[in-house]
Amino acid sequence: ARPVTKVGVVGAGLMAGQLALLFARRLNVPVVITDLDQSRVDKGLAYIHGEIDKLHAKGRMSQDAVNRTKALVTGSVTKKAFADADFVIEAVFEELNVKKQVFAEVEAVVSPECILATNTSSLSVTEMGRDLSYPERLVGFHFFNPVAVMPLLEIAATEWTNDSSLSTAFVLGKKLKKTTVKTKDSAAFVVNRVLLRLMSEVQAAFDEGTDAKTADSALTPMGLPMSPLTLLAMVGLPVAQHVNESLNAAFGERFAVSENLQKLIDAKITALWVKDEAGNQVLNPEAEKLMAFGDQHSSKEQILARVQDALAEEIGLLLDEGVVAEAADVDLCMITGAGWPMHLGGITPYLDQVGASERVNGKRFNG
Repeated sequence: ARPVTKVGVVGAGLMAGQLALLFARRLNVPVVITDLDQSRVDKGLAYIHGEIDKLHAKGRMSQDAVNRTKALVTGSVTKKAFADADFVIEAVFEELNVKKQVFAEVEAVVSPECILATNTSSLSVTEMGRDLSYPERLVGFHFFNPVAVMPLLEIAATEWTNDSSLSTAFVLGKKLKKTTVKTKDSAAFVVNRVLLRLMSEVQAAFDEGTDAKTADSALTPMGLPMSPLTLLAMVGLPVAQHVNESLNAAFGERFAVSENLQKLIDAKITALWVKDEAGNQVLNPEAEKLMAFGDQHSSKEQILARVQDALAEEIGLLLDEGVVAEAADVDLCMITGAGWPMHLGGITPYLDQVGASERVNGKRFNG
């Protein structure tokens, strides 16, 4: 592993700010953020300073640590600020050509030894590196939101990634106090692929004609941190649809792109749920007016079994493709990256227990 004495973060939005703060706090090295104009950079720095002040107010940082951490994080409107960086991570818009352009600009100013990392959640790391002069230094370095809280870091290697770059990424992950899991460069890696398959099945049942309450509460026995449609609203409809489109392009109709969801995005409707006069949560009438539903109503039990079978299929395929080495890696990813309930012992033992593994794959994931 190579030493990392300075970090660059491309972007100054919310995710970039969270990453910059984490690197500064855990590594205690200079971190520089860049963006297209000074106002965005200033806004990013103000967010980071605000988060540091909050930690101080909660007694989690001394005044000395506050001053030191604020001094470590600087901003620039030019990527020349990365010239002496050892590790540069991008956290810009989830669009392949945008990320390729970013890496071309970064590669023009950094040393050949500088590691390049992408925080992509669904795009091909290999495609991002295809036009680089040194593609062997590129890694996927996928954090989960909120960065300070979520323990998982998915580290993806391409066919070109060399041992030195991968080793540096893992040592860095450990210093950042993250649970690191090595994945193959495959669309959405592990957590988002499994979660989106789950959400796609619930969305499909909803589009087919199941009422929203039934569709949303069908997975309650799984004990997930939040229901699928609540998670959808939290992630944001455009982001969820964008990731689903990437998965649809990579894996086909297992990840069906919902026309109903697209109608809401086009109409700029963000709230799926609203409170009625009695204070009960109901489907947003504005959203309901725009959507078209089939006449196939599924029960909670049918949806639960459908989702269990879909998860067994997706995890089986994921393991067959060698995205991770074994079922335990999927369990670790889902517990630390998606809040899968610990008491269920992991997603693959759960699917074994409910019979989905054998129904779909003809064998259990574990023994």
